[in-house]
Amino acid sequence: MRKPSAASAAIVTASFLLSSCYSVMVQPVPDPDSRADMDIRGVVLGEGPDRETFEFSEVVDTRWTESALVITGVVNAPGKAEHGQTSTVSFPLEDVSDVLVRKMDGTRASIIVAGVIMSAAAAITFAITGKSKDGVPIGRAR
Repeated sequence: MRKPSAASAAIVTASFLLSSCYSVMVQPVPDPDSRADMDIRGVVLGEGPDRETFEFSEVVDTRWTESALVITGVVNAPGKAEHGQTSTVSFPLEDVSDVLVRKMDGTRASIIVAGVIMSAAAAITFAITGKSKDGVPIGRAR
């Protein structure tokens, strides 16, 4: 079995870390001017205990019309027939109380960047000061 290269391991690790910097947040329906800049992941219909949440695991297209929000994507509804299916759903704006938006979480991103920097600094420090002479480990004198 081949050992994975350091470059492929770094790419996989970096993509995993970057994807975990994002989270889905509930926000009120935006003004028409700012709708195009949002990464919509779903909607919340209704208010109170009867509200329903429709979340998409992958969104292909989002369109806002005068009266509706149309989302094309992979439906995330475990236990239901439409789970995992790509479909286009139209939500009347009068029924939409909130939208689910994917945003970068600054706290997670800061922790990950700090961890990467500290790991790199530790690796460089170890590489530079790992041994004082060939064959002599740190902490031992000849």
